[in-house]
Amino acid sequence: MTFLDHLHAAQSATGSRLCVGLDPDPERLPAPLRGRPLPEAVLSFCVAITEATAPYTAAFKPNLAFFEALGPDGADVLAEVVGRIPEGRLVVADGKRGDIGNTAARYATALYDRLGADAATVAPYMGRDALLPFLQHEGRCAFVLAATSNPSAADLQQLVIDGEPFYRRVARMAVEAGREAPGTAGLVVGATRPSLLAELREAHPETPFLVPGVGAQGGEAAAVLAANAGGPMLVNASRSVLYASDGADFADAAARAAQALAAALPYPD
Repeated sequence: MTFLDHLHAAQSATGSRLCVGLDPDPERLPAPLRGRPLPEAVLSFCVAITEATAPYTAAFKPNLAFFEALGPDGADVLAEVVGRIPEGRLVVADGKRGDIGNTAARYATALYDRLGADAATVAPYMGRDALLPFLQHEGRCAFVLAATSNPSAADLQQLVIDGEPFYRRVARMAVEAGREAPGTAGLVVGATRPSLLAELREAHPETPFLVPGVGAQGGEAAAVLAANAGGPMLVNASRSVLYASDGADFADAAARAAQALAAALPYPD
């Protein structure tokens, strides 16, 4: 099966395009988990969230920085969280890796073959060489940063080079690199930039998009769906789901938030 096959299966099973980001911030863990050893608290938090939201969620996106910050225990916690994600849901390893040659190949091996992720986020600043190792894994997807949702993204991404915005050139490079590869090239396009999303979707109608920024960052589900025009897409929400409550009902509150977002992001739309 290709990555697009896996994506279709996960979204058909849930009727949703939602992806829940796992960003376990120690300062925002629910009250019942505070005071416990941090690795144990993070594990309990993430497992509870994934189990509660899985009926409404096609994918989960662990943000690797939050696990790496746990120190030596972080790798074990991350592996346990990924291993307990309900069957049939995709895993997007969000590390924004961006190196070349053997280093990029080792990153891809770590995330795909060892961790078992279905996709990874990849930074393209070093060029095609940074993408190719991630595209050599059949059935996996490299989501390449193109037009991101952060406020200063325009500093580089919207620079015009030879009459073309840089984000368009990056997107084209990524899609072309994936054409002959066993893996799939995707694009990260922020929900806070629906006009750019519409533009990139028109240029790349079959390319899977990972769309962060709905919820706490201000992106709107309706605007994303309209701009996407029915293309393959995962829409990520993190804080608005994870921290819907800081009390003992945190998992139930996360489930309600995920259910509401799933209803706003139906598959097919």
